[in-house]
Amino acid sequence: MLQNLRGLRFALLALLLLATGPAALAFGEVRQGERMHKELLESGMIYDDEELTAYVNEVGQRLAAVSQDHRRMEYHFFVLDDAAVNALAFPGGYIYISRGLLAYLENESQLAAVLGHEVGHVSARHVARQRRAGRTSSVLSVMAGILTGSGAIYQVGQAYGQMLISGYGREMELEADALGAEYLARAGYDPNAMLQVLQVLKDQEMFAAQVEQRRPTYHGLYATHPRNDQRLHEVIRLGAANAGTGEYVEPVGNYLAMIEGLPWGDAAADGVVRGSRYYHGRLGIVIDFPEGWNVRDGSTTLTAVPPGVSGAAMTVSLEALDKEGGSPEQFITGHLGLEVAAGEAIEVDGMPAYLAVLKRQDNAARLQLAAVVFKDGRAYIFRGNNEESSFDGSFIEGFSETVGSFRNMRAGDRSAATETRVALVQARPGDTFESMARRYRMGRDGADRLRLLNGRFPRGEPRAGDYVKVLR
Repeated sequence: MLQNLRGLRFALLALLLLATGPAALAFGEVRQGERMHKELLESGMIYDDEELTAYVNEVGQRLAAVSQDHRRMEYHFFVLDDAAVNALAFPGGYIYISRGLLAYLENESQLAAVLGHEVGHVSARHVARQRRAGRTSSVLSVMAGILTGSGAIYQVGQAYGQMLISGYGREMELEADALGAEYLARAGYDPNAMLQVLQVLKDQEMFAAQVEQRRPTYHGLYATHPRNDQRLHEVIRLGAANAGTGEYVEPVGNYLAMIEGLPWGDAAADGVVRGSRYYHGRLGIVIDFPEGWNVRDGSTTLTAVPPGVSGAAMTVSLEALDKEGGSPEQFITGHLGLEVAAGEAIEVDGMPAYLAVLKRQDNAARLQLAAVVFKDGRAYIFRGNNEESSFDGSFIEGFSETVGSFRNMRAGDRSAATETRVALVQARPGDTFESMARRYRMGRDGADRLRLLNGRFPRGEPRAGDYVKVLR
């Protein structure tokens, strides 16, 4: 019944947006954008760096201030804590650039080009125009899923992924390019930076095909443009001409200095241990084990063993929940078939859980503990065994605290899970990308990766004194 009401609410909202004027349309789009942004925020996908976010927002606001709808809409600019090379815009002025793309850009004009393109999508109201045209797209499907609360069907990660790979179609992309070029010129940036960004993305595709031997990434940003796109050149020229005589402005900041220290790569997509903390980006979880315990991540099970104690360990594994559901306690006693001596239903970061001391079975450890946490249709199963009576108190405390630490990833967790960072170094006389890749231990394809990072792919080399982005 509740789902039906949500569906009715969405249908009424859609009809209202289609039947009313620009002011109501803008209001509806802002509401959509707010909801979608909240989903990203709660999932921990917003990069938590105040200085970098403020810098990106200030550059974005320069462009928003000269856009055609700056009086009717407030724009918001954010960095996504994601390694994907892309940018996207939600309705209502919510615009995002991934840290993956930031790493490959060279200067503030290129950053402005990316943001200007996305401002063009918002100011031209491309999502709303697709809706009115009756087109079904992944972007609209995602929006409907979020609005109706169909979380079981549309998770925020799916929503984000769909929007990354779905462009708006050739004509709308070109319109966003023309508007972006106009905004760049009005704001005092070089409109040709849009062509430079296209080159960055096309180099990504060449690198994927030639170096990594994989299919090129399909970019939503400029997705429809071939490398030598004459129509793109023309719309950028016309867009800049429409701006009149834009005056050069000083950059907001030093772009390369702003991205130094940026996390590089996927944020523990398949699980990683940092000290005593375990991160899993794809599942969106964090677990803290007792300080000093040896934590090993196996193919199906996490294992933690205390130092200086024999016969004690805890494990964490994962199972899908069946449709019948039930409580965490029923999962332990029914599905797992464990006999509980004492137990308690608890809540862990808002998720239902159960913590239990088990009855001792023949040939089993003298102290057995178990817990289960339900999250997103999965059961996270904690098991603990201890043989040393002198360690009972510490073992129970450590096990309980580990279960209690289980939580959803938050802002900052993804970057904390990523060890490799972008660093700036000056090239020495005689340096090549090959020698620098060896110096910074960047692996077999390190030289080509450095060329890609520094806008020199496929055959360029650094000059002595140049600041070069490396990974370390």
